[in-house]
Amino acid sequence: MVTVTRKPKTRVIKRKKQRESLLRRIFSPGKLAVLGILTLIFFSVFAYFYFKYSRMIDARLNGDVLVRTTGIFAAPRSISTKQDLALASLKDYLDRIGYVESSKQADQKRGRYEIKGNSIEIDTSDNAIINSARQFPNITVTFGSKGKGITKIIDNSTGRSLDSAMIEPEMLTSLSGERRQKLVSYKDLPKDYINAVLAIEDRQFFEHSGINFRGIFRAVWRDVEEGELQQGGSSITQQLVKNFFLTPERTWERKTQEMMMAVVLENKLSKEEIFQLYCNEIYMGQAGNFSINGVGEAASAYFKKDVVNLTLPESAFLAGIIRGPSLYSPYRDPERAKARRNQVLDSMAETGTITREVAEQAKATDLKIAPKNSSINSTAPYFVDYLQKQIPAALASEDIARQSYRIYTTIDMDLQRAADLAVNDTLAQLDKIYAKRKKNPIPPGTLQAALVALNSKTGEILAMVGGRDYGKSQLNRATEANRQPGSVFKPIVYATALNTAYDEGSREDLITPASLFLDEPETFLYGAGQTYAPENYGKKYSHREVTLREGLVHSLNVVTVRIAEKVGYSKVARMAEKLGLPRTRSFPALALGTAEATPLEMASAYTAFANGGKLAEPVPIKRLTNSDGVSINEPASATKTALKPEISWLMTNIMQDVMNRGTAAGARRMGFTATAAGKTGTSRDGWFAGYTPNLVCVVYVGFDDNSELGLEGSKSALPIWTAFMKQALALKPDLGGSAFPKPDGVVSVEIDPFTGKLATEACPDRKTEYFIEGTEPEEECAEGEEDPLEPPASDQPDQPATRPRRATGEEDKPAREGDKPLRPPNRKPDRERRRP
Repeated sequence: MVTVTRKPKTRVIKRKKQRESLLRRIFSPGKLAVLGILTLIFFSVFAYFYFKYSRMIDARLNGDVLVRTTGIFAAPRSISTKQDLALASLKDYLDRIGYVESSKQADQKRGRYEIKGNSIEIDTSDNAIINSARQFPNITVTFGSKGKGITKIIDNSTGRSLDSAMIEPEMLTSLSGERRQKLVSYKDLPKDYINAVLAIEDRQFFEHSGINFRGIFRAVWRDVEEGELQQGGSSITQQLVKNFFLTPERTWERKTQEMMMAVVLENKLSKEEIFQLYCNEIYMGQAGNFSINGVGEAASAYFKKDVVNLTLPESAFLAGIIRGPSLYSPYRDPERAKARRNQVLDSMAETGTITREVAEQAKATDLKIAPKNSSINSTAPYFVDYLQKQIPAALASEDIARQSYRIYTTIDMDLQRAADLAVNDTLAQLDKIYAKRKKNPIPPGTLQAALVALNSKTGEILAMVGGRDYGKSQLNRATEANRQPGSVFKPIVYATALNTAYDEGSREDLITPASLFLDEPETFLYGAGQTYAPENYGKKYSHREVTLREGLVHSLNVVTVRIAEKVGYSKVARMAEKLGLPRTRSFPALALGTAEATPLEMASAYTAFANGGKLAEPVPIKRLTNSDGVSINEPASATKTALKPEISWLMTNIMQDVMNRGTAAGARRMGFTATAAGKTGTSRDGWFAGYTPNLVCVVYVGFDDNSELGLEGSKSALPIWTAFMKQALALKPDLGGSAFPKPDGVVSVEIDPFTGKLATEACPDRKTEYFIEGTEPEEECAEGEEDPLEPPASDQPDQPATRPRRATGEEDKPAREGDKPLRPPNRKPDRERRRP
C-alpha cells in the first residue's frame, strides 16, 4: 500500500498561519492601544468642537429661527365712512403691511384679504392679538361706484355696522443696527424664488449634510472656464454660517470653522429652517446709509412688492444678486444685472425646474426695477433715530438683546408723507430763489428744514421731518438743531405779561390785551450798566402807543422788549422754563428769541396755548409688546398745567389775529381756511409755529453752517406749514376744530382801539376785546382822545384792514449774534430806561 502525501492542505495551513501572523503584527496589542487612544482623541476633539459650536449657534439663534429682532411700527391706520378713500388705495396699504390675497400661499400668521366687487374682506394677522385680545377687527369694507368712497364698514364677527375702524399699522423698520430687514417665513417664499436660489447657489442643498463637495468642484471648474466669478463653492448652509455666525475674514481656520459649524447646524435645524434663515440674512444691496438684508426687504426695495407677489423674472434677479449685490446692481449697470438674471434662468432650465421655453420668455422681459429712493424718508428715518434713543428707558427692565419686541409708535404715516412732501417741495422752490442771487448764490440742496407735528392734547408725535434727504444727512434738525427761534418765542413774553392778572399788586402793574406800549426806538439798560437797543423790522415805527395785541400781531420788537422789561426778564425766563424750554439767562434780547431751542421743544411749548394751558410732553411710543403679544409698557401721555386756561385762550385769540391780519396772513392767501393760530419767527433762520385746536406744527428753515437765511419766517417756514396743514386736515379732519373753547373766566367788552379804554359814543372806533374777568378797563374813552394823526405810509401787506395807523405790519427783525449779552447780568434787570 502506497502512502500519498497531501501537500496542498499543508500550503493552505501555511498561508493561514502567515495571515494570522500578519494580522497579529498589524493589530498588535500595542498598536490597538494607540489606535484606540487616537480614536478617543478624535472623538473627544470632535465632541468638544461640536458642543462648542452648538452653544455658539444656540446663543445666536436663541431658539428662534426668525431671529430675535425688535420691530418698529407706525400708528394704526384709521378708516371711516366719511373718508374719501379708494378701494385700490386700501389694497395698496394692505399689501404694504404684509397682507396677502386669500388665494395665495403664505404663512398662516399673515393677514389676508379678498376683493369681491366693490367690497374687500379683511382678516387680521396674528400680530393683531395683544394680551390675548384681537386689537383690530375682521371687517368688510364696501365702497361706492367705481370703488371710490367708503359707504359701509361691517364687523365680520358681530355683523354690526361701524362708523370707523382701525387697521394694523405698517412696519417702519426692525432694529438690526444699520440694516433694513423684513422677516419672512419659508412658506412666504415663492416656489420660483426657492428654485432660483438652489439653481445658482446650491443644487444639492436638500441632499447634502452641510458641505456640497460636488458644488465646490463644479464652481471651480465653471470659474476656470468663464474666467470670472460666476458661482460660489460654499453650500447655502456654509454661506449662512459665514454671514450669520462668523466674522468675514478669509483664513483656513475660519474656513474649517465654517465647515464644522455647517455640519452642526444641519443637525439642529431642518432644511426649510436653514433656507428661511438664509433668505432673511443675506446681504442684498444698499439703500442710502442702510444695508438691505433678506429677500423680504429686497423685494420691497427693488420692486415695491411683498415677497409672495414676486414673478419668475423678479425671483431670478433677486437670486442672482446674492453673489454680488454691488457688482450686479441694476442702478450701476442694468445690462450686467439683466445678464446675471438671465444666467439664473438658464440654470433653472438646466435643473429642470422650468422649461427652456419659459426661461426664454422670462429672459425677454425688462428688469422693471423701482426707481432708487436715496433719501428713504418714506419710512420716517429721522423719527426712528429719535425713537431709538427713547427705547432703553421704555425697556429698562427688559433684555433687549435676548428678546424680540414690537414697538407701536405714534407716527401717522399719512401725515408723515404729507410732511416730507411739503418740506421737499417748498425747499425746491426756495432753491430756485437762492440760485438766482447774483451775490453769493447758494448751491441747490444746501438749504435745510425741519417739521414737527404733535397732537396738542396728548403730545403724540404724528410727523417728524429732520431734513430734506436722510440719505445725504442724518442730522435730525427737529430734535438736535438748537437755534434761535426769533419771534416764535414772543408769545411766551406776552403770556408772562397777561399772567400779571393773577399777581398781587396795584392795578398799574396789570397788563391786559388792551394795555398800551410806545412804539418808537429805545435803548434799554440792564445788568451792570449794559445796554440793548433793539430795532423793528425795516426800522419802521408808528411813534405812538399801541396795544399789547397789536404789538404781537405785527411782531413789534421794541414793544415786546418794553413788555418784557415791565414784567421782569427773569419772569419771562421762568415762564419759558415752565413751558419746557431750556433754562436761560435773563436779559432783554431773550424777549426776541435769542435763547436757543429745537423745533420739538418749541412744538411742545405751544401745546400749552392750544390745549387750554396744559403742556403736553412729546410722546413717541404708544405701546410695547413682546413677541407673544403680551403688553409690556404703555407710556401714558404726560401733561401738566403751565398756563391758566384764560391766559392760554387770550394768547390763542391774539395769535388768531396774527394768522388773519398779521405777519402770518400769507397762510390765508395760500388757501388755508381752518381755525388756527400761530406766530412767525425770523432769526438767522425762518420759523413758524401754528396750531389748530388739536394739532400743533412747528417748522424751521435754515442752513447747517448757521449762515444768514435772508428770508422772513413768513416767506420760508410758513409756506411749508401751510402746505402740510392743508393736507393734514384733509386727511384727518378730526385734527382741526371749529373753535378754541373759551373758558368761563374770560369776558368781552367794547373798547376804543387807540386808548384801550371803554368805548363810548364819544369814541367813533370800537373793537371787541377780551379780558380775564375783573381786569377789563374801568375808565371810559373821552371825546377828543382818538388819534387825529394820519397813519404813516406802509408797504407791508399784513397791516390791519381798518385804521392801519396802529402799526405798519412789520415782520420781526432778525436777531443778531450781538443781541445776546457777552456775560450774564449780575443782578436783576434795571427798570430804568434812557431815551436815545
